[in-house]
Amino acid sequence: MSVELGYYTLSVRDLERAAAFYGPLFGWEFRREHETYLHVTNTAVPMGLRAGGPSSQPNLYYHVQDIDAAVEQARELGGTTGEVYESKSGRGCTCTDDQGTEISLWQPAPGFD
Repeated sequence: MSVELGYYTLSVRDLERAAAFYGPLFGWEFRREHETYLHVTNTAVPMGLRAGGPSSQPNLYYHVQDIDAAVEQARELGGTTGEVYESKSGRGCTCTDDQGTEISLWQPAPGFD
């Protein structure tokens, strides 16, 4: 299986203001996951809004079958990764390739793929 975009987030300053903007603009519906995250419930590619400040680019999470194997392979190929974290949507981590490009890896929890 080739790896494809599996999840993305938009970093925003204020979750409620972002929901009030993007909800009507795109027809997005939200479910609060925790105090700093709103999951969008009605998009084909899973996504959400993350509090923490605006970003000029979305945070891209590439869907992998096995996060531990992907982390090991990324490191073997000369990249670096952050610590693997657990969330309701699955397990993930940041990944920087051997040229400095940053992405994220994501192994979805059941029901999120």
